[in-house]
Parts: sequence; structure tokens; C-alpha cells
Amino acid sequence: MCSVTNIALAQQRQKDREMLQTLDEALKCSDETRQRLESMRREVINRLGDNKPDPEVA
Repeated sequence: MCSVTNIALAQQRQKDREMLQTLDEALKCSDETRQRLESMRREVINRLGDNKPDPEVA
């Protein structure tokens, strides 16, 4: 009975390792996506001129 438990534990540990790897990859992808979106946002803001003073106000 002990070996059956050890096999089940080993299988669960393997599944947990795979899940951890999947989560790490998803987080990395999420970080990269966030960086791209922030860059695109900055470009749009620059095109809109929202970060420049309004010449009519000055």
C-alpha cells in the first residue's frame, strides 16, 4: 500500500510542476502583453498631444 501512495504523490507532484510551469509561462506572456499595451498607449497619447501644453491656453 505504501508504494501506491508514493506513486500517487509522485504523479500529483508532476502535475503540480506542470501547472506551475504553465502559470509561469502565462504570467510571462501577460507581462509582455502589458508592456506592449503600455507602449501602444504612450504612442496614442503622444499622437493626441495630451502630454503637450495646449497653445490656446498659453
